[in-house]
Amino acid sequence: MSATASLADAAPAVDATHRIAVAAHEIRTPLGGILALADLLLAEDLTEAARGHAAALKTAAEHLLGVATTLLGAPEQPKPAPVEIDAFLSRVAPPLAARATAKGLVFRALRGPGVPDRVTAEEGALRQIVENLADNALRVTDRGSVEFAIERVGGDARSVTLKLAVRDTGPGLGGSPERLFEPYAQGAAAPGAAGLGLALVSELAHRMGGHAEANDRSSGGAEVAAVVRLEAAEPEPHASRPLRILVAEDNAVNQRVIGTLLDHFGHLHDIVEDGAAAVEAAAGQAYDIVLMDAAMPRLDGLAAARAIRALRGPAAKVRIIGVTARAFDSEIRAFLAAGADAVVTKPISVAELWRAIAIEPERRQAG
Repeated sequence: MSATASLADAAPAVDATHRIAVAAHEIRTPLGGILALADLLLAEDLTEAARGHAAALKTAAEHLLGVATTLLGAPEQPKPAPVEIDAFLSRVAPPLAARATAKGLVFRALRGPGVPDRVTAEEGALRQIVENLADNALRVTDRGSVEFAIERVGGDARSVTLKLAVRDTGPGLGGSPERLFEPYAQGAAAPGAAGLGLALVSELAHRMGGHAEANDRSSGGAEVAAVVRLEAAEPEPHASRPLRILVAEDNAVNQRVIGTLLDHFGHLHDIVEDGAAAVEAAAGQAYDIVLMDAAMPRLDGLAAARAIRALRGPAAKVRIIGVTARAFDSEIRAFLAAGADAVVTKPISVAELWRAIAIEPERRQAG
């Protein structure tokens, strides 16, 4: 193949990669707003019904985000982070309980003895495992109950092995239950299934050092589970004083979300709508942190970060946290190379944002 032909073949691939990056940004930005607003709703004093609706809204948005990320082929995997087990149960159980109630089934969510309060994991992956296990059980079970349990099955000082199990009173698995984890395999009692949910469960379990398993229960029905090995969670860092934060963000929904979260965290903040205004504000006032969006008018976040680092005096040393919906390795590396101290991705996780700003920055003297 000639060099000219190679370049011609490469050009469409580069163009396709660019379109994927743009599409990822456009999809992840509004989903980030939806997810964060759902978090804020769940923090309010809601009726039980309204809380269930908000939880279901968040679950649906997270599922859509997972589907979109898979279709877009974004290579960046979410980073493990501390997960509160009780909070996790409180988020995943309500929408599943609502589905069970609609079918006249009893739903239970249980935490077994010895399960630690906190683990380090990809919460989105854990949620996908639970939702796919439960979806399968809810579709095949017409009478009785569906139960989700988190149980400890092993571990040591640095890690814990947990079983995420869903048990139902449905018709059972029949012959060759191990085939349920193969792509496009469908149980005889799983109407309307695509045969991909349990294959994903198996893939995620293996990614977390474990495996998936399925067995008929002696009392009737089935147990389908993922066994995963997770790291022990480290203590959360915390800021010892309210911080003054500059938010550079052009999207109105994200402005509201980030501003509300910072209010909840007890920090002061100013908001500007483009990179040029961020540079001007950072030069004129003393901030502890700049939350810098990547894609903005007039001056994008990377160019604004470089401009701030080129300022004279202490302003050049401000801690910059990049915020981007383009969660590709190359995008994150570029932001860090431009002068960002850390990068968080959209949709913004409340926990990830808290960790990014919670370590109180030391104001360094300009060299």
